[in-house]
Amino acid sequence: MVIEQDYLYWSLIEQLVVEQKYSILALSQDGREVLLEPFRNKQFTLVRLRRMDVDWGNTLALDIEQAGARFEQLLRNGVRGPIRIMNIYVSSLPPVDDYPESFVKGYSRSKGKIDITSTLLIKDNLKEKIQKLEEALNVPVKFDHEIQRENLELADIQKVRNRVIDFQNQQKEEERKIFQNGKPFLTYLFLGLQIFMFLLLELYGGSTNSETLVRFGAKYNPLIYEGEWWRFFTPIVLHIGFLHLLMNSFALYYIGPAVERAYGSLRFLFIYLVAGVSGSIVSFAFSPFLSAGASGAIFGCFGALLYIGVQNRKVFFRTMGSNLLVVVAINLALGFAIPNIDNAGHIGGLVGGFLAALIVQLPKRKHILLRLIGLAATITLLVILYRYGISQTEEQHSQYTVLQGQELIQDEKYEEAYTYLNEAIKTDNSSNDLLFLLSVSEIELEKYDQAVRHLKQIISDDNSYHQAHFNLSILYANRGDISLALEEVNNALEYDPTNEDYKSFKEQINR
Repeated sequence: MVIEQDYLYWSLIEQLVVEQKYSILALSQDGREVLLEPFRNKQFTLVRLRRMDVDWGNTLALDIEQAGARFEQLLRNGVRGPIRIMNIYVSSLPPVDDYPESFVKGYSRSKGKIDITSTLLIKDNLKEKIQKLEEALNVPVKFDHEIQRENLELADIQKVRNRVIDFQNQQKEEERKIFQNGKPFLTYLFLGLQIFMFLLLELYGGSTNSETLVRFGAKYNPLIYEGEWWRFFTPIVLHIGFLHLLMNSFALYYIGPAVERAYGSLRFLFIYLVAGVSGSIVSFAFSPFLSAGASGAIFGCFGALLYIGVQNRKVFFRTMGSNLLVVVAINLALGFAIPNIDNAGHIGGLVGGFLAALIVQLPKRKHILLRLIGLAATITLLVILYRYGISQTEEQHSQYTVLQGQELIQDEKYEEAYTYLNEAIKTDNSSNDLLFLLSVSEIELEKYDQAVRHLKQIISDDNSYHQAHFNLSILYANRGDISLALEEVNNALEYDPTNEDYKSFKEQINR
């Protein structure tokens, strides 16, 4: 009888661990108590199997009470509740007296944060009880007819036990190998590079200076629109301010080595760059602001680790899963809560890192179809976002070039303004503001005929553009065409009758 129950005990453990992928969290020294964590079914947080021959009901009550106290200690140590336990006893005989209330109705403590449901497996009605256990755990549990053998020996039990232990050791070895595929050389290289670039920015004008950031390659939509595609890459090593550098450096130092060890250095390089570029492209599509930083690439590292969770959920949650999800959630929440954080880049990096991991796969895994799906998805997504970004930036580009032109003219850089505005008009000849600024630079450079032609072009398109009428009036007056000058200044006053400059100039003409 004892041997049969020992065999049943280890047979159940084997089915749950080997076939249903339960994890052994704890195994007592004598092997008569084991604590398992379900792989998928979360109806119960833990499954406890106890091999004990029950004599009195009080024995069960005492064991349940002691188990509840141990689980309560888990809560004190920081484990999140509630903890629901399926408590399975394997015994030769039932208690000679009544079952205790804590067994029949269930046991609860810590205001419901600990909940223990118990069942007792004995030889009588064993098949029916295993079916009920199967329903409770929501996993298939086979009734092992070997239990009914008359000639079961200790060697049979030892074989099952050895299979369980060997399987668990094999799983642990595979988990250990996942993070032993490379050394974090490139992680530290990127760390050093971003610190070096920060010092360089500080030396040449400051890491918070917009002009310096643009000069060194920050993501700046108007220049990307003009063809500087390399600005999708260069922001990865640039940071805006010391706090930004410090936060990203700590994040990379924490998360980068895990990714590089898991995927190997070359795969890590691919993931890091694809994620960084994805973050930049998504930012280009949805954020018009100047931005820089390794955040997109670092979120890509999160994405690569999340891919490990998809491939091996068990390993992921046992090693870093819950903590990683919390870190990602906190960072995204901070991005939405704090102004001037480029959350578009964060989300783009996260998705890009996941897709890059799908393309390269973990070492020793060759899922060609998944790689092709990842490659197609990555290219399609980035092309769509790039084109969307171009269409969005196109609407803002005229405004940007007008501001640049104004700045050059205010700085009296007339030759540079003339060249810049001529190039801008080649791609956008419908902007009257650009044409007007070009005419101003032409007047300053004494290219009067060109200025007259451009001012007439503006007026023919928009007669209410009173600044063009006024400048044209000045040019006619300087040329001696007083009647034309008077006509144009009157046109200017028609659309802006309170302008003192226009009134004053008309009086000069009349005199």
